[in-house]
Amino acid sequence: MNSIPMTIQMYNQPINYLPMHSHTPLLFVLKTGLLMLCLLMSLGVGAQTKDHKRTILLDYLDLNKLTQTIGRPQVTGERADLKINKRQFMYGIHTRTESRLYLELDGKVDEFSAEVGIDDRSTAFRVDTVDKTKSTANFYVIGDGKVLWESGLMKYGENAKPVHVQLAGIKELLLKVTGGPGNTHVDWVDAKLTYSGAMPKTIWSPEDKAAIVKNLAFIRQQNERYPQPRINGAMKVGIRPNTPLYYPVAVTGMRPMTFQVTGMPPGLVLDKNTGIIRGQVQKAGDYTLQLTVTNKHGKAQRSLKLLVGDQLALTPPMGYLSWNVVEGLISEPFIRELADAMEQFGLRDVGYQYINMDDCWQGSRDSSGNITPDRFRFPNGMKVVGDYLHTKGFKFGIYSSPGPTTCAGYPGTLNFEESDARTWASWGIDYVKYDGCSVPGERAKELYGLMGKLLKESGRSIVYSGRKDSGAHLWRIGGDLRDQWYIEGRDVGIIQSFEKAIVNASTQQPGGWVDPDMLVIGIYGKGNSGNDKTDSRGCTDTEYQSQMSLWALMSAPLFITADIRRISQASLEILTNPEVIEVNQDPLGNFPKRVGGSGEQEIWVKEMEDGSKTVALFNKSSQTGEMTLTWADIGLTGAHSVRDLWLRKELGKVNGSLSMAVPSHGVALIRIQ
Repeated sequence: MNSIPMTIQMYNQPINYLPMHSHTPLLFVLKTGLLMLCLLMSLGVGAQTKDHKRTILLDYLDLNKLTQTIGRPQVTGERADLKINKRQFMYGIHTRTESRLYLELDGKVDEFSAEVGIDDRSTAFRVDTVDKTKSTANFYVIGDGKVLWESGLMKYGENAKPVHVQLAGIKELLLKVTGGPGNTHVDWVDAKLTYSGAMPKTIWSPEDKAAIVKNLAFIRQQNERYPQPRINGAMKVGIRPNTPLYYPVAVTGMRPMTFQVTGMPPGLVLDKNTGIIRGQVQKAGDYTLQLTVTNKHGKAQRSLKLLVGDQLALTPPMGYLSWNVVEGLISEPFIRELADAMEQFGLRDVGYQYINMDDCWQGSRDSSGNITPDRFRFPNGMKVVGDYLHTKGFKFGIYSSPGPTTCAGYPGTLNFEESDARTWASWGIDYVKYDGCSVPGERAKELYGLMGKLLKESGRSIVYSGRKDSGAHLWRIGGDLRDQWYIEGRDVGIIQSFEKAIVNASTQQPGGWVDPDMLVIGIYGKGNSGNDKTDSRGCTDTEYQSQMSLWALMSAPLFITADIRRISQASLEILTNPEVIEVNQDPLGNFPKRVGGSGEQEIWVKEMEDGSKTVALFNKSSQTGEMTLTWADIGLTGAHSVRDLWLRKELGKVNGSLSMAVPSHGVALIRIQ
């Protein structure tokens, strides 16, 4: 990371033990107890040696930085199901050829050790490319550009090979696997590093580093292109009395800037350096704050309506969600780096506020029944994570289920609802996603309603994603959205999610949002559950832009699921367009109405609070098509100013009608005054 010009902060937490997940079934623990004891003794876990050496398992570093041809890596424990020639392993990394993982060392790492081999699972896992018995692989350990160890050609059904590599003085380590004839399943098992200096950390590949540099340059160029301050994001905010408020004034333009806010009720303060408003308001009521942001290029002013009472999520929530791509690789270092990236890459400046952990963050329940995070991925606990996000003006979200287990099999809240709500509040949680897996069907309404009540009484203004009839502020209307345009016979493609949301349009109002699910922009087929076929390339940039257009038009929640830290420039440009986001955050929260088009060409219009109209020319066909909007279809006559929101360009005064060429699966998004 030091070799590229960026300031994303890396987070290091020395880990001096070998972990066992506390949710691992007891029978499995008993069966493997002797093995674990021997392994722990061999590692010297729990105490430093006289020369202060530590040992860390490779699978407890941030493996989101591992690159592989298809799919995503899987890590650790019983769930990983790591088997090489019928031999079971508890810890390790499961990946696919070809794959690369770079690590930054400080020259004080003594040794890397592991066993390697081809995993027994069929290559038909999601996508079959070859007969698994024909799978081959070659493992490499490369230090500072030199091959330190090579496995030689390994074949399916061979025993694992041991690896012991001395690393003294090495500064960069590359673990690489090649193979064929298809995407071979391979494992690095019981992989660990022994070190006496700084904890090793994963770093980006050269390609990802280059993409990060381009993204930083793109954001700088955008601010140079539009240098005057522009205030973005939610302009109507609900908060409960005596609960914490974190509100960063979201603004694009050239830095430095000065911030000024007038009309703040007692209890709130403005950080004039960061533009973050924070504090608590005791007295219920409606307050109008005047925001002013100034730089050397000009001044921007806007009103912020703060409603202190019982209403939350008065505009659709915006932020990040760790499902689809990160899944079980969620960790404290990841969240910290993600928050830094969202700040640096301009996402906070256009209104994204929430950073939400989805499933897989859980550890177990303690002796009092309190839920705890995975103590190896979150060694400092969750409150530290929440405090870090709040310092940057972000809000902190978490995931659970009203059943005994979550969708990924971790502890749910059933019979622990009060304890969990209290614990989450103590961590500083601002958002709860409550998923329906394993919930007893006959008790679903009761259990969702109970959590809604507990969150309301928690002492925090927690936005609740649950069921509409449970006091939730947003509710899902389908399954997990896939990174695909259309999926025959299912409701989880972009098109199906849009169509299903339209059917549910009448249930939406500010403070209660129909949720057609996550943004898949920027995944390009690299997610886990984001695709049914892991060799899928995902959607095109045109289709990603269409999803953003449609979600903005519907006032749908905007939750990014790609790894922002290495997202493509095209995807970053789609996600940070402030004029499109303004359509999404319009305080009226209107659903669009179809007003024209025929066949696979549709025209939709959304009425905006300022009296303007946002119109989408939506071409679902497989060919570029000429589409025409007539003023009579949207209740207009005469000449009106038209602005292309994706081009961020005035099209001038237009009289009577407007024709545009719209690409296949594309959306032209215009605003008419």
